[in-house]
Amino acid sequence: MDYLEEVNDIKEYFRIIDEDISTEENLNDDQIINLVQNEDDEINKSDDDISDEEIPLISIKKGMEGLKTFISYFEQQNNSEFNLKDLNIFRKYLRIIKTKEFNSKNQSTFDGFFNN
Repeated sequence: MDYLEEVNDIKEYFRIIDEDISTEENLNDDQIINLVQNEDDEINKSDDDISDEEIPLISIKKGMEGLKTFISYFEQQNNSEFNLKDLNIFRKYLRIIKTKEFNSKNQSTFDGFFNN
């Protein structure tokens, strides 16, 4: 008798599984088009928000100080993830920034000022 109840329970379970469960009403073509267009509009708005933000310019001095700080941090690490070859790359860029800073301090001649 228990066997028959189990069989009936299993049959009922499979019957329930096979039934369609509507979670939303079916959308017509216009509703689908509007839904897709609204998603595109939201994506474009978020892209516009990102592109409208102005990235503040960083002075040579601030860039050089930041890179020096990072190099010091890098040198203090005893972790294998911090590769010495990478450190040389950061030092190279520090030299480039120092050169740019030095060149920006060069005095121009008085004649050059009036000829421009």
